Amino acid sequence: MPTYLHGALSAHLPPLRLVSRAAQEYAGACPFCGGDERHSDRFHVWLLPAGRERYWCRRCNRKGPASELTTATKQRRPCQTEQPRRPRTDGPAPRPEHIPHYRALYAIVTTWAEENLHQPWNPEPLAYLRQRGFDLATTRWARLGYALRDPQPLVTYLERHAPRLLLFAEEAGVLAHDDNGALRAHWNLCGRVVIPYRNGDQVVDLRTRRFPGAGYTSLPGSYTWRGATIPLCWETTAASEVVLVTEGEFKALAATAAYRIGALPYPTIGHPGLNYFRGEWATQLVQRGVRVAILAYDTRATRPRDPAGNEHLAPEELWTIRHGLTLTLAGLQVLVLTLPLAPGADKEDLDGFLLRHGPAALHSLIQTTPLSLRAYVAQLPLELVVAAGVDLRPPR
Repeated sequence: MPTYLHGALSAHLPPLRLVSRAAQEYAGACPFCGGDERHSDRFHVWLLPAGRERYWCRRCNRKGPASELTTATKQRRPCQTEQPRRPRTDGPAPRPEHIPHYRALYAIVTTWAEENLHQPWNPEPLAYLRQRGFDLATTRWARLGYALRDPQPLVTYLERHAPRLLLFAEEAGVLAHDDNGALRAHWNLCGRVVIPYRNGDQVVDLRTRRFPGAGYTSLPGSYTWRGATIPLCWETTAASEVVLVTEGEFKALAATAAYRIGALPYPTIGHPGLNYFRGEWATQLVQRGVRVAILAYDTRATRPRDPAGNEHLAPEELWTIRHGLTLTLAGLQVLVLTLPLAPGADKEDLDGFLLRHGPAALHSLIQTTPLSLRAYVAQLPLELVVAAGVDLRPPR
């Protein structure tokens, strides 16, 4: 059983698991930007050295001395710039019994964002999506949209179209109150491409991508508490015995778009972040008749090194093993697709490969190059696998 953070600090944080005894390092869901409490490890707290305890979130980049976490008013760091009227992070937490209201709000926000994306006075977001390889048919099928940078239009839209749902908008992560108490769009819904997660005719979650720039963001609060319990493109898995699994929304959408026009033989599902994969998804895939899962994460030219110069498995390698074991335990055959690196390239990912080489090249790789999970692990340096602490033994 994992050891959890305890003491006065734990009263101000989600449950954090011990990940390093030597540094007294704990990890878990971020109290600022969210994450699933059972699986997330984006937020880290170090209790050593004594007197220099600190925290850091690798998603929202909030960091500072751990003492800040116990104060009602966070001390501003010298490197932080003043941002007047910034949304507060202490809004109401999501409640599972309100999930139907959240989903109604997500559907309305999706419609609003779609309208923004296709307005002639706002051509840049749609041009950006086309540059990323998404044609108009894919954009409309995926119901991609754009959240305006101005924080007030979404409030006005919800007041007009769903006034009764405003009571739940802050819980759902759609709206927030700024320091002056004014209601505004959550900052993750300002100036971003909006990507809805759908289950049939319901929108169960919203993820956003910075535009311009890179990186995805989630709505605040636990995925589970907000009712976000399926991967992206889940509906495409109903008629296939083989499914590709990747992380990152654009990768899953690009591969699924190729599948929908018959250019790829299998659909692709995507999960939000490399480390976030729900164990029940594996069981649900088996229940849908899926037999084979092909893990298709990024390929990197080099592995990370710690301050002492010791090499470690790349995150994609580590989570390929972990998620592969999860899928295997559910009864699926697991294969691993490693994308070839172009000369001089630092990394390769699924949507970038499709954009540069086309679906025919990816189709060929899928048919000829995947390794079994056992063979994939065997070709990794054994000492790095052991150092990562991955238990490869089959369960009793």
